[in-house]
Amino acid sequence: MAFAVRKAVDAAGAQDVRVVTVNGTDEGLAPLKDGRFAATVANSAADTGELAVTNTTSLLCDSDAERIAHTPVRLVTKSNADTAPLYCPPDVP
Repeated sequence: MAFAVRKAVDAAGAQDVRVVTVNGTDEGLAPLKDGRFAATVANSAADTGELAVTNTTSLLCDSDAERIAHTPVRLVTKSNADTAPLYCPPDVP
């Protein structure tokens, strides 16, 4: 959706509008680095999955689990885009 927003903003001539995306996918980082997007709120699917499994296991074992789980997120801008967490890290052999 952010790509469509960028097109609409450009078509409207609204040069002062900044577009911020979510997830920090590889497809979204390239336009972040070249200035089409101002920032992305990056999370990691692997971190989210790990948190879900941990909490589910705790609930199934009648242990305490957080009722609201906070997935770690990070604001990524052009200046720190090279250190953005991988949204879906490649398989490690």
